[in-house]
Amino acid sequence: MFLLSILIMALLIIVILSFMLGFSHPLPWIVISVLATIGIIHDKLLKRKQLIWQDSMATGIALIDHDHKRLVMLINMFQEATEFNISARKVQLALDEVIQYTKYHFNREEQLMALNQYPGLKDHQLQHQQMIQEMELYMQEYRSDPDVAIEHILQFLQSWLMDHIKGNDRQYIPYLTITSLDNDAELHKPRIDDAKPL
Repeated sequence: MFLLSILIMALLIIVILSFMLGFSHPLPWIVISVLATIGIIHDKLLKRKQLIWQDSMATGIALIDHDHKRLVMLINMFQEATEFNISARKVQLALDEVIQYTKYHFNREEQLMALNQYPGLKDHQLQHQQMIQEMELYMQEYRSDPDVAIEHILQFLQSWLMDHIKGNDRQYIPYLTITSLDNDAELHKPRIDDAKPL
């Protein structure tokens, strides 16, 4: 990203200087075209790395699917924050929001399983706890070496979420006949302002 920023700055300087040759000269317009092409290619490459919600990921349970879609969106926002390196604070806030919403989702999912007396609840809770513990290890790495840890965290979040949605979450679908929680569950939804980093 740093090299790309330098390249863009150099091309902008070339554009400004080449306009001294006149507005009818082709050089500034060629460089402007190159700049536009770089932006389009960068956006396409960024989008290829992002998670994309697919119908095959749906559980058919509105509450769960809503949470999963939100997690996909939050992980993508975290990736964009890291990619554009807006600021360390913005990256931290995006990561905190992913973690807090993941915990919130786990709680809601486990409540639904308990309401429906899902026999695999304990195993599923254990998977959730293991994921949180692994994230805590990544957060320790993040505090000591953020540049390296960010890529590890992003890969872990993307692969874990996809594997969990397409694998373990499929097991409880037949058991969940009660598919909503009391409205007060929404009142306890985490807000990034209240979030505390791991």
